[in-house]
Amino acid sequence: MFGNFFRRYAWVYVPGFIFLLMYSKISAAVPEALGAAIDIVESGGADLDAVLRAAGKVALLGVLVFATQFMWRVCIMSNARRLECAMRESYFAKLQSLPVSYFQKQRTGDLIAYAINDINAVRMTLGPVFAMSIRGVATALFSIFAMADGIDGRMTLFVLLPVPVACGAVVLLGSTIRNRFTRVQALFARVSGFVNESIMGSKIIKSFAREDEWNEDYGELSDEMKEANLSLVKVTSLLGPAVAISFGISYAVSLIYGGNLVLAGAMSIGDLVAYQFYLELVRRPIVMLSRIINLIVRGTASYKRLRAVFDEPSVPDEELDNAAIEIKQGISVRDLTFSYDDGALPAVENVSFDIPVGSSIGITGPTGCGKTTLVSLLLKLYEAPKGSIFVDGTDITELSAYSMRRVCGYVPQDGFLFSDSITNNISFYSGASEEEVIAAAHTASIDASDTSVFPKGYETEVGERGTHLSGGQKQRISLARALVRKPQLLILDDTLSAVDSITEETIKSRLRPLLEGRTSVIISQKLSAISDCDCILYMKDGRITERGTHGELVALGGDYAELWHKQSESGEEGSDR
Repeated sequence: MFGNFFRRYAWVYVPGFIFLLMYSKISAAVPEALGAAIDIVESGGADLDAVLRAAGKVALLGVLVFATQFMWRVCIMSNARRLECAMRESYFAKLQSLPVSYFQKQRTGDLIAYAINDINAVRMTLGPVFAMSIRGVATALFSIFAMADGIDGRMTLFVLLPVPVACGAVVLLGSTIRNRFTRVQALFARVSGFVNESIMGSKIIKSFAREDEWNEDYGELSDEMKEANLSLVKVTSLLGPAVAISFGISYAVSLIYGGNLVLAGAMSIGDLVAYQFYLELVRRPIVMLSRIINLIVRGTASYKRLRAVFDEPSVPDEELDNAAIEIKQGISVRDLTFSYDDGALPAVENVSFDIPVGSSIGITGPTGCGKTTLVSLLLKLYEAPKGSIFVDGTDITELSAYSMRRVCGYVPQDGFLFSDSITNNISFYSGASEEEVIAAAHTASIDASDTSVFPKGYETEVGERGTHLSGGQKQRISLARALVRKPQLLILDDTLSAVDSITEETIKSRLRPLLEGRTSVIISQKLSAISDCDCILYMKDGRITERGTHGELVALGGDYAELWHKQSESGEEGSDR
């Protein structure tokens, strides 16, 4: 996850580390300079030049503190931002490399939360936390050494006795913080997923008049997240008082002990003042320790969640091989049996059929009978068992998924569209020319030049997932997107389910010349969409129960014929909305 980044930018941390040490050393020198200046003024016998020299030294140290702080922040914080960018790019690339089956097991809200919340938490750990840790440790050590060696060792021992108590409290509360933060992160993902579903399903929510119930569900989830955050805050809020009490004791000891030394003439007032500043430099890292642990806990939890994604097996490299293939003989399916999960009932079972090159095959049957599973296996969205599917006699498992998909034009059931123009959605596959886009749109019966329907013509934005369009329009643009590619194998999965019968006939008449000599697989519940196919398969419970031409199946008098008569009698038509 970090390999490429650290190979390129790890060296930037080196100057950042050096400037951090310089900053800590210079910061620890400021109290001594202030103490010396106070002693000069307090002595009463100093001249103006001595006062100006002391003031100049303090001012110079202030400038050096600013300069070194600026430099380490430029090195470390900017590197952390580079890391964040690199992680987001790696995360997105990883998502692109994962198989389709992975996304069916994950919630969208979780994946979005990883990209936003978790990556930011890791960035905080490897940026601000890294800087605060080194700065705090170095400044504290330099200050303690100056307190013990330059002022009074015994006093330093007594003053720092409460500090381990503060550190112990911070460490002990760390595990509780980690557990509660993990729950907060999980709830954040649930809220993200709920909001995402609510936006995507807004039409369904409104059409069922479920707004009030949906608001209540969101309120309950929001309250649960609020309680989780309050529970986390209750623990983290204990850290500040624990540190404040411990250092309150330290300040009291230093003033009592140091005051007696000043009265006894064993310590100057300047040294006592410097000592208080040194103690403040020690206190700051301990105060930051609570935030550091909090951020480390968050970053560690987020890293584990991201690591789980990166550890998921990607699509093998051989599946991305871009070797050119050409379907010259056809596709054969032999005794294909496939289940989505081990132990589950087969989605398809003992299925066998041939698709000669240049022929068309229609597939129909009840919902859930395995039609879409077949084309998913042809597209290698899922891995078919060895020896079950052959392309020109070659086992499909020996062909790369990338090569197989390059020769296919696929129109899925949902007709997914991107939030872009009609032109860019149609030319998504291949970056086709304007003439090719218009020709494909014409074949799919999409006349985007009609400004009454599409105000900006082919540059009309379709909205997120095509929300500005009707169901039939989305299906026809998806069809045009497949046609513009001029694929060797055209796969249409219930593509005309949302169009009316007149539009369906128009599309079929325009498709016929294009399908001549081109291998095609057409899945449809509407038998009129597949009646012209060279061969039709009727599936039931994952098996092929009937096969033949339209006329043969009607004459057979089986399930296909019964469905045909029902649709013919009802004059079934799709709608364009």
